Amino acid sequence: MTSKPQFDSISHFLQSGGFNYRVFDMGRKVTPIPKPLFEQIESQQVIYPYPFQQKAWIALLFWPEDSNNNTNKEPVIWFLQFPVDELGYLKQDARDGFLISLLEQTGKNIQAKQHGESLQDELAESPYAFKPQPDRLAIFHAFSTRLLDQKPSQYYQFAQDYLAGDAGYDQWQFLGMQGVADVVARLDEDNLDEDNNEALLAKAINQLPEVPLEIFSQMLEHAHPDKDLTDELSKRLEQELSKEQPNNKIVAALIRGLSGSQNNKKRKEMLKKVLNSDLANDIEVLVAISGRSWEDLKNSTLLKSFINQLAEQNQTAFNAILSDLIRLPEMRPLVMNTLKQAQQTNALKDRVTQFMQTFGSAGVMKTH
Repeated sequence: MTSKPQFDSISHFLQSGGFNYRVFDMGRKVTPIPKPLFEQIESQQVIYPYPFQQKAWIALLFWPEDSNNNTNKEPVIWFLQFPVDELGYLKQDARDGFLISLLEQTGKNIQAKQHGESLQDELAESPYAFKPQPDRLAIFHAFSTRLLDQKPSQYYQFAQDYLAGDAGYDQWQFLGMQGVADVVARLDEDNLDEDNNEALLAKAINQLPEVPLEIFSQMLEHAHPDKDLTDELSKRLEQELSKEQPNNKIVAALIRGLSGSQNNKKRKEMLKKVLNSDLANDIEVLVAISGRSWEDLKNSTLLKSFINQLAEQNQTAFNAILSDLIRLPEMRPLVMNTLKQAQQTNALKDRVTQFMQTFGSAGVMKTH
């Protein structure tokens, strides 16, 4: 049985240490989690809002409260993953285990410092630490530097110049992922021509080759494009869908780029077009919808259409995507009701029956 740490939460540990801190979800999108909400998550007052693969993927950014100014901050970053239970609550035993090991390593470092020995990374051997994928790491660092009022990376200016078309849109090979992330994290900032980055990107969308379009869309899933940028992304998506052989990677990327748009109506409109297209049952497209556009699947018509298309996949894919979707707290009752009420095709009926047999007894379908 795990002993209790002297701090009852990570929040308590950071506050007691005199740190300012910010929390982000790193699982589905890089999304800020307000501190009061994180405290409620830790105390199991609320369900973790963005579980992915039955875990909470968390980034903690913290720095001393007595920093004189933002530019002198030397933040510490922890990337931590903790399991959630079948109802979506953070498993406190895992969190407590992390705190105990953290305090032990901190104590060893204090002793090492007193004896002039080298210090060890507190998370180096932690089973709760993880390394984000490069794209997630890039956008997280872009958000962090802006949060701390620090300068963007050296690649930022080149990304702006590229979007302005200065060197030609075919010169994307020199485009750095971090520069793209910096632009997306600073959509409302001006460039040298007094256009903000959002307007600059909107003007370029229709001319971007496949690779940079995918990269910018990949970063935009973590942002909230305005009306003009949403319109341009939508036009590019419609152009792709109208082709005799639309590219599933481009369609999936644009779905991701549109998923956080401020224009809810346009988002749903485009998702409806995708679900009525020849790529509606493409696995890459379905994964993009489920993993990034779940907010729009709260619409009952879109959810029914999505599940019907998903039923065209094999049982393994159906189970994997639906079980992941159903672990989102707000989606669970909606998916359950849809499965019960939808006029089921034979394919869907077979998929649902096997899904319930496999996951119903495991608690996936329980309500709370």
